[in-house]
Amino acid sequence: MKHFKSLDEQIDYLHNNKNIEFQDREVAKNILLDCNYYNLISCSKIKFATNIKNGNHVYNKQDFNEWNEYFLMDCKVSEHLMTNLIELERIINSRAAYYIGELIENRVLGNRDRNEIISIIQRAEVEKLPKYTGEETWKYISKMTFGELKTLLFWLIDRRKNVYYQIISGYSHLRHANTKNRLNDIVQLRNFIFHFTPLNIYLAYSYRYDGSLDNTYRKETIDFIYSLSSDNEYIKHSIAEIIECSNRFIKIKNSQLSS
Repeated sequence: MKHFKSLDEQIDYLHNNKNIEFQDREVAKNILLDCNYYNLISCSKIKFATNIKNGNHVYNKQDFNEWNEYFLMDCKVSEHLMTNLIELERIINSRAAYYIGELIENRVLGNRDRNEIISIIQRAEVEKLPKYTGEETWKYISKMTFGELKTLLFWLIDRRKNVYYQIISGYSHLRHANTKNRLNDIVQLRNFIFHFTPLNIYLAYSYRYDGSLDNTYRKETIDFIYSLSSDNEYIKHSIAEIIECSNRFIKIKNSQLSS
């Protein structure tokens, strides 16, 4: 259990344990207060960790400003991806509301399938609307979270793939043999960056079944979300640097696992 540290204690700990130099402690305290100690340090250790000894990461001497600059770059990339994710969610949600509404309202489905979809929408517990009974389907779907909508998309993949393909038309990444996994990766990416968890952490801590780390599919997910609006060269180069750092960090972690 890690105990609460004051800002001065945080700075002393970073200096003594992570080899970080501080030019101005008062400025550093303001940065740590506004950026969140855990987010900033967890993000930048992906770049600056050089090894692991006795269970602890090893760092070369770096100025705190360098740690902060790398974290701020992560924030800018995350903000760009957030914008693309919001646009993707808006489009997928709108299409799902229409095509699933068409299935329900026009009585295209048999009773079993219709009842299954109604049950899925009811479990979403959409606030400020009466309990869903199979009417005004589009209204209920339009208020679902992307994570809740994912359950409906999974149902379509299994039972009405042609409707799923209508919804994801134009997004080849989502028309894949492992589509459910790709959707899970997108939802997880969304949950990371919309809750201010650094993108570096999303990339550097993807565990395989054997306990090793592998970010292959997470890199593909980031590339897909970036490609939805990919005219920003700064973001493109920043993503490349973040991926490079996370790959190096994963090698360090996996080398310890294998040894």
